[in-house]
Amino acid sequence: MTSAVEETEPGGARLSHERFLDFERGVLQDNITLCDAKSGVLLAFSGGMVIFCIETLVAAHQAAGRSISLTEVLAALAGLAFLVSCHFSLSTVVPRLLRRRDDHIFWESSVFKLSSEAYLAAMEGLDREAERRDMLLHLHMLAGICRSKFWHFNWAIRIAQLAFALLVVAELCRLLA
Repeated sequence: MTSAVEETEPGGARLSHERFLDFERGVLQDNITLCDAKSGVLLAFSGGMVIFCIETLVAAHQAAGRSISLTEVLAALAGLAFLVSCHFSLSTVVPRLLRRRDDHIFWESSVFKLSSEAYLAAMEGLDREAERRDMLLHLHMLAGICRSKFWHFNWAIRIAQLAFALLVVAELCRLLA
């Protein structure tokens, strides 16, 4: 009996390698989707909180008259921080359209701009090594997208946390004034 590592297709390629590529692509794609979904929720929350901060700022300003109160300063800082969180959330979900090389996977590659007959001919003439190389480079690109998305999301969530804390303190100042 042969192990999964020893299993081969008629062309000699290891099935386990192809399964790993499929698995890794799935993991990376799931992480990208998850990060986009979380960023979308954070964007909606932060956007709503910007409006709330503006309303709090206006109400505090009307109550304070000509002087600037601590509540106003904190509400303004919270609103600004929520805006920055919105920026990083949008940076997370912005499409990654730029490619450095032409391959047989990315939908904007030149092979997909060919007529259907020319496309079929190009894809049918593709050798296994070129397929494998393109898949590996695609995984590398997906990993880079994951890193970028999670970096932006990390900043978005941390700044939103700070903004929320500022807003809570602003509300406490307003209630105690």
